Formats: sequence, structure tokens, C-alpha cells
Amino acid sequence: MRLLVAIVIHVLFLLSIFYIHFRSPILQGLPDGAEHDDPPADRLVLFVGDGLRAESFLKGNLERTPFLRQTLLNQGVFGVSNTRVPTESRPGHAALLAGKKLQLSANCEAVLLTIPSPSTLSGVYEDPSAVFRGWKENPVEFDSVLNRSSVSYCWGSPDIVNMFSRGATDGRVHTATYDSGDELFTQSANTSLLDIWVFDRVRQFLANDEATGGVLQRKKVVLFLHLLGLDTAGHVHKPQSELFTENLITVDKGIESIVQLLDKATGNDGRTAYIFTSDHGITDQGSHGSGHPLETETPFLAWGAGFSHWKASDPRGLDERDVLALDGNRIPVHQINQADVAPLMAAVLGISVPKNSFGKLPRSLLNVSEEYAAWAIRNNADQLLQQYYRWQSETEGKMLQWLTTARQTNFKDSINRLMAQITAALAKQAYMEVQNLTETLMDVTLEGIQYFQSYYKPHLFLSLTLTMLGWLLFLAKETFTVPCKNSYHSGRSVAVAAAIFATVVLVFNVAQSTPPVIIVYFLVPILLWGYIGAQWHEYRPLFNRNTYGHVARFTLAIEALVLAFLHRALLVPLLWFYSIMLMKPLFVKKSMTFRLVTVNLLLSAFLLVPVAIVENVYLLYCSIFLWAFANAVIVKKSSDALQVKWIKLSVHLLQSVNFAFIISRIEASQPVPQFSRTMCWIFAAFGILSPFLSSTNATERMLAIVGGLSGPYMMLSLSYEPLFLLCFCCTVYSWLYVEQMHPQRWKPRDISISSAYKPSGVEDVRRILAFMLFLLTSFFGTGNLATISSFDPNSVRCFVSTFSPFTMMGLIVFKLLIPVLIVVCALKAILSLHLIPKGRTFTLILIVCDGMCMNFFFLVRNEGSWLDIGTSISHFVILECTTIVVMVLYELARFYLEWTFAGARTRSTQTKETHDLPFINKERVE
Repeated sequence: MRLLVAIVIHVLFLLSIFYIHFRSPILQGLPDGAEHDDPPADRLVLFVGDGLRAESFLKGNLERTPFLRQTLLNQGVFGVSNTRVPTESRPGHAALLAGKKLQLSANCEAVLLTIPSPSTLSGVYEDPSAVFRGWKENPVEFDSVLNRSSVSYCWGSPDIVNMFSRGATDGRVHTATYDSGDELFTQSANTSLLDIWVFDRVRQFLANDEATGGVLQRKKVVLFLHLLGLDTAGHVHKPQSELFTENLITVDKGIESIVQLLDKATGNDGRTAYIFTSDHGITDQGSHGSGHPLETETPFLAWGAGFSHWKASDPRGLDERDVLALDGNRIPVHQINQADVAPLMAAVLGISVPKNSFGKLPRSLLNVSEEYAAWAIRNNADQLLQQYYRWQSETEGKMLQWLTTARQTNFKDSINRLMAQITAALAKQAYMEVQNLTETLMDVTLEGIQYFQSYYKPHLFLSLTLTMLGWLLFLAKETFTVPCKNSYHSGRSVAVAAAIFATVVLVFNVAQSTPPVIIVYFLVPILLWGYIGAQWHEYRPLFNRNTYGHVARFTLAIEALVLAFLHRALLVPLLWFYSIMLMKPLFVKKSMTFRLVTVNLLLSAFLLVPVAIVENVYLLYCSIFLWAFANAVIVKKSSDALQVKWIKLSVHLLQSVNFAFIISRIEASQPVPQFSRTMCWIFAAFGILSPFLSSTNATERMLAIVGGLSGPYMMLSLSYEPLFLLCFCCTVYSWLYVEQMHPQRWKPRDISISSAYKPSGVEDVRRILAFMLFLLTSFFGTGNLATISSFDPNSVRCFVSTFSPFTMMGLIVFKLLIPVLIVVCALKAILSLHLIPKGRTFTLILIVCDGMCMNFFFLVRNEGSWLDIGTSISHFVILECTTIVVMVLYELARFYLEWTFAGARTRSTQTKETHDLPFINKERVE
């Protein structure tokens, strides 16, 4: 029953942030917007250079892209398109073509270097429900510029192009894609071939009689060219490489040829609009996904029908950041949001804005009459108003009228007043005034939508806070008090009062049609606190003078862990503080003190280095040598049979040679043989299974786990990560040794059957806090959430060569879990060493995690940069899931430490098991 209550509370708590902050913004059944019969352009061509950052495009005064350079100087308008985290292909293209208000990606994870950005509602990036379906699938079909057109043709990657054809009107969106197996992430891959494939297919299309005689003569036509080669080149060869430059030159030449062919096919009628931009940027290390300016700032170049020329803008008074100096010209640089591109394309083609768009038309980029600009902006505003009216009707239609708030009334009055003023300005043909008023109307409308999307936010905050406080109090009672055998149930009146109050709340919310999920959130804290009130006599021991000091110190420790979660460098003083606290009773042990100081110094260095992992072959070679030596020592000191020792030594040696060979091939820009990659999979499988070949002695089994997992971890690394793992394992080893030497540890004879009911003490809390500290160190030792969400595909180069997102992500998660598993194995050893019941330990871990989670619950954001939003969600979700992950890994650790191919050995007594545990000084065991 208690397990069921725990699951319900945590599931509700986890899902609450999505209902409070991130309800899916995609509304079905919205009406189509208006279209214009005389737009400035009949067709639009969208070139998206996947993974091209603004800095790479502008480098060397655009000398690498001569055609685009001349286009900008002679007829184009330039800007920087600001994306949001996660800077990935799916959300980037959804923002460009749908302007869709998306909030969170499955990659989201997350997310994490601070950058300035506009309000969340100014752009649209990812749907929260995508978290449950994967980034390749659309949980709900959404509208896009391609679907609003009369017909559209798309060429490029199947992962991107095909997502816009799902749910589109039949016969409107046509796609052509290459095979996903062609997306190679190898050093020898010619990344330009992907873009050449696209340009060749477009040339064939333009040479087709149907295209020249039919499609291109129609209005409202969109051609979309997705160019993935730059993204692949950035990952594999890095943005500063010559091969990346060659790919960029290929893109420039390809665009030039397509523009010339298209102008020829249309008779140079001047009715074609062109846009060249990117979905996201990339770092110097070849990664993307987080919020560095190199990843969020992408180029935007528009020219042709409907677009203004930069010479029409006055650069005087602009900040130098907003001016591009080129051939003696000061070209204004427009700062736009990526989601604003969708309404811009709609305005150029005279089509309706995609239904779920939250973008705002950048008027300064258009070369149209003031009358047409007024129509385009009103078209944009009408599309936003349709969403506002739907959210308003869905919320207020369920409410008792007397509960309508003053803020809701203000929204209605402001919108009605602005619409009346716009109507009056239209009657006077004051089109500039219409544009200004309509922009204000869009701001008010977006604010109103945000209000209704988070209507139940304050109520749920209060409800969930009370729920978690009650839950933590319940856990504290279960952990730190002795059950009362003959308790007198004097709280019947409290239970009755709680039941009556819950009934009133239920009836009231049913009367105003409150969503059932919200009603559940309202009822849970009432029932929980009613139960606590009815059993209050069992909670009284928690409230006395002696416990207040412990509670204060425990809370301070949790807050320190929260800060360390946010700032990884704080792990260093926490590790030193804990080491000093452990060394205090052991100062006579000079060798132990020296060992602790040494491993802490080494580990602290890794926690203070920059989080961006730059590929370094010298560190990898050093890692190969040190781990080969360490594994040889582990195997030599084991009690395995001689044949087993030789097998393990041979595998470790061959593994090191194979990995060194792969590195040398990559450095020489030569292809890696498939045989070597196959051997990597074999070595990884052997490393995972090798501990089962070892003795059942826990000391040797623990070392065998470290040695076995070091191989796959090293093959998934790019720089110093294997060295971190080596230092981290030494630190955990020292931690276990000190725990064994600690004078306050329990003796085996102290344990009896009744000890399972013995309340936890200060020592138990200390060990769990230490475990959480090492757990955070294992997770953030080589980076933070930004480095996790923007992993470099090169890190999986030893295992896969083609683009396979789920395989790649699975390997990255496996790498992240290796140091975590080692810490959990250490926890298993400590519990066995001190003969502590497992259930009570996990209850303590749950208290710590839920206490930290309470902090992050209040830090979850849906405003500001996508970086901040994704970070806050990642923190909350990770802490919510930590206890479950630890429990699963604990069972895996027990399996690792106890199971053997030769059969599990039965231990006759607990004392015998204790003597087989790591680092036991048998002279201390009585």
C-alpha cells in the first residue's frame, strides 16, 4: 500500500510541471486564415544549411560563399536568426516552417549556458508531448507553411523532410529523400555528397516539363531544400576544418546553380523569393543541442520578390553588433526569432499563417506597400487571436461566472479596444497606425494565451507543496521513529473533518467542470494530511529540541547538494569537507590521509576544468596506457584461474591496441575498418560480462567491474574522460576503505532480526549524503547538462558510422551510467559492510532526492531562454527519477557482485558474508 502511495505521489509530482507550465499548445480544429490574391511573390525557395552557425557564414567576409556574398551586396537583406534550446534539427525546422509553439524536446533534455533571448512566446520550438514519442515523430500533426501553400516540393534528409508531410493535405506536400544509411559520420565520409544529391534532384525537377510548364507557373508554391552536409561536416571534421569549408563552397555553388536554373525556368519574371538560413549552429568541438551563442545564432539571408534591400535601411545609430562591415558598406543586421520566419514566408506568398504559429512578422524585412504590410500583420494577429479565443472558451466555459478574475476581464477589454482602434484606423486608411496597433494587439494576445495555458498554476503550486511536505513528514516518521505497538487512534475526528473537506472540494470543482487531473491534485494533499492528522501521536517524536539541530544540518546539506547540482565546481569544496570529516578520527593513519588528499586533488582538477570536451588524442593515448596498466594489476592480483587471467589480459591488450589503431586512422582521416568496429562491440560485451568470470570475493568482483567497464567507457570517450573515471574509481575505493576503518561502524553481533525496525541515526544519514555527493560527482564529473544534451557524435565513432539517433543516444546513456553504477556498487558494499537494511537506505535516499526535488519544483520555468527552461526541467526530472534509477542499478550491482557462471555461492552466515566484503580489516571484526 505504501509503495502504491509513493508511486502515485511521484507520478503526479512529475507530471505536474507539464500541466502547470507545458501543456501542449497544439490546438486542433482552428479555422484557416485569410489569403491575399495579389502577393509580392508567386513562389518561394527555402535553403536550409543544417548546422551552419552565423559565425561560420560570416567568416572571412563571406569569401567562402561568393554567390551569397554578391547576392547580399546587390539585392539581399541580412539578419541573425536566434534559435532556442534545444538547438537540434527537429525543433529548428518546426520553428522555421511552422512557427509552431513547441515547448520541450525529447532531446531535451535539457540545456545549459546562459544567453539572452526574448520571451518564450515569441517563438515556437518543440511540443512537450514529443518527450513521449521521440524526436522523429510528431505526437500531434501540426500545420506548416508547406501545408498552407498551393503545392510544395521538399528534398533532403528523411528525418526532417518527412515530418512535414505527415498530416498534410493530400497532394500538397511532395518529398524526396535519400536513405538514412547514407548519413555517414566517419572521417573518410564526403559530407558534400548529401547536398550534391539534393541539388541534382532539384535540377532534374526543374528540367521536367511538368515543373516548368505547370508547377512553377502556379502561385503560392514552396520549394524546400534541406542541406544536411554542413551539419555532418561540422560533427565529423569540425567547423574550422578545410573539409567544412569545402562543403560550404559546395552549398554556395549549388544554390547559385539552382537560382540560375529557376530564374531561367520562370523567364526571370521577378516573382521568386529566396531565403537561405540554418536550423541551428554548432560549437568548435562539433556539438550542438545546448545554448551557446555559436549554436543559437544562425545566418538569415533573404532576397528576391517581396524582400527589401539593406540599402533601404539606415544603419546610422545602430550598435556595432547590428552592423556588418563588408566592402566599405555598413549593412544592417536584423535580429529576428527563428519562429518569425514562418509568418514572414506566409506574408511573402500571401498565404495564411500556420495555425499553431506563435511567430511575429518582422515587418522591416519586407519590401511591400504599407497597405499590404497592414494586411499581413493583421493576418498574423488574426491567427494568434483564434488561438486565444479557443484557450479562453475552453477555460471560461468550465467556470462559474462569478469566479472570472479581473485579469481575464482586462484581457477582453484590451483586445476589444485595440480591435476597435484598428477598425477605425483602417477606415481612415492609416496603415502605419494599423501596423503599430496590431503589433500591440499581438503582444496582448500572446500574454493572454500564456495566462490561460497556466491558469491553474498558483492552485497547483499550493496543492503540490502541501503534498510533498506531507510526504516528507511521512517518510521521516517511517525512517527516524520506532512504530508504536499499542497506539491509541484518537484522530478519528480529524479524519472525518478531512473527508468532509475533500467532499466539498470535489463537489465544488465538479460544478465548475474542473479537469479531472486538477481535481486529483486538489484532493491528494487533503487526504494525505488527514491521514497524518489522524496518526499525529506517531509524529510527535519528530518534534523535540534534540531533532531541531539535526533537521537544520540535514536541510543545509540538501541545499548544498542543490547548489552543487547547479554549479558543478561546488562539488570540490563539498568533497574536501567530507574527506576532512572522515579523516578526523583517522589522523594517525598517515598513509590513508595521504591517499585521500591525493585522490581528492586529482578528482578536483577534473571538476574545475571547462565543461566543453575538446577531442585530444594525446590524452586518449595516455588513458589507454594507464588503464592497460591498471587492468593488468587488477587481473594479476585476482584469485582467478591462470587460464582466466591470460584470457582477460589478452582481451585488455587487444582492446587497447584496437582502440589505438582506430584513433590513428581517424587522425589520418582514413576510414575505420568495419572489422575494428565489430571488435569494439565484442570487447564491450566481454567487458560487461567479464566480472562474472571472477571470484565471488566482493573485493575482486568490485575491481573486475571497474576493469571490465573501463573498456567501453574509454571507447566512448574523446578526451580526458577515461582519466576522470580512473581517478573517480580510486576516490570511491578510498571512500570504502575509510568507511571500513571508521570507528563508529556497526559490528556483526549488533545485528538481529529486530534491527530492521531500528530507526536510522546520524551515521546512516551521513553515508547517504556521501553517496549522493559521489553520485553527483559521477554524473557531472566530465561536464554538465549542456554537454550531455549536445553530445558529439564522434564519441560513438568506435561503434557506429551511420546516423542512428537512438543507437547513439543509447551508447551515450550507457557511458553516463558506468560511473553511476560503480558508485551504486560501492553503496551495495557499504550496506553489506554495516549490515544496514536495504529498504531503510532507499527511504533515506528518497528523502534526500525529494528534498532536492522540492527546490527544483519551484525553479521550473516556462519563460526566458530555452536554455533556462530546458535546464530547469532537466533538473526536476532527473531528481524525480534518481531514486528509481538507483534502485534498478542497485539490483544490477547485487547481480554483478554476487552472481557467477559457476553458480551462486550460498553464504551460511552474515558474518561470513561480511568477511568477503571489500577492504575488510578482519582484525577489526569481532
